[in-house]
Amino acid sequence: MGKMAKLDKKTGKPRTGTESGFNREKRQIIFHSQSDQKDVKLHFNTSSSGMLSKTAYQCADALCIDLMIENQPFLINPGIESYNKANTWKTYFKGTIAHNTIRVNLKDQAPMQKPFNWTNQYKTTILETNATGKTISAKARHDGYRKFGVTHSREIIFDKSKNLIWIYDTVECEKSGFHFIELPFHFHPQISVKQNNAINFQANGENEHLIYIVLDKKLKTKLVKGQVIPQILGWYSESKDKKEPCNTIYCTAFIEQTITFQSIILIK
Repeated sequence: MGKMAKLDKKTGKPRTGTESGFNREKRQIIFHSQSDQKDVKLHFNTSSSGMLSKTAYQCADALCIDLMIENQPFLINPGIESYNKANTWKTYFKGTIAHNTIRVNLKDQAPMQKPFNWTNQYKTTILETNATGKTISAKARHDGYRKFGVTHSREIIFDKSKNLIWIYDTVECEKSGFHFIELPFHFHPQISVKQNNAINFQANGENEHLIYIVLDKKLKTKLVKGQVIPQILGWYSESKDKKEPCNTIYCTAFIEQTITFQSIILIK
């Protein structure tokens, strides 16, 4: 099995321009590719809750991703509207649904009891990292939904030669019963998003950058932007006390047994 290069401890970036990186201390994985004059960086968060020294900055965002092309953000971490105020917006920006990962049964991976206190903290396990030739991959899981008898694992495979990314989300059910699954993909406010059909979306950025996202047929999808009712969804906060709508692909499914959802991202 190939090994992914470590990130530079000072900069947090891969030590060379074309390598991918794995920071074992902060448990962050960077997929990095330079081809066809495109610089692509995909960040994969594999940290456990409670790992950061300042829990005010902690979010319930295990296995979330964000994507940057030529320094232009496409898929984003939503930021946080305010670190100091305990309100609905703070709960949203720190919660699981605001991040590009799976939420189960409308519950955060780790509930925020107070502004700086978390309960039911989860553990994330890195199962595999691999880099061979032009393909790099990583797989991890977390136990934030153990009270439901559910485990979420995510595998990412990045073919650098084709600028093609496969994402496999497996929701493993140990107990019988139905579970409601949500999978959002949040885009930077400067990115325009178009729905081509039930499972095919395209996102256009500046400088003619374009990505296609093809989602699993088992998912029900819709495009959301700046939603408040029935739940807050599709918002981005660049700085304190500032927020703005952003395009979000919102995917849902009801499941009663272990299932895997495939998402494909093609960068043009």
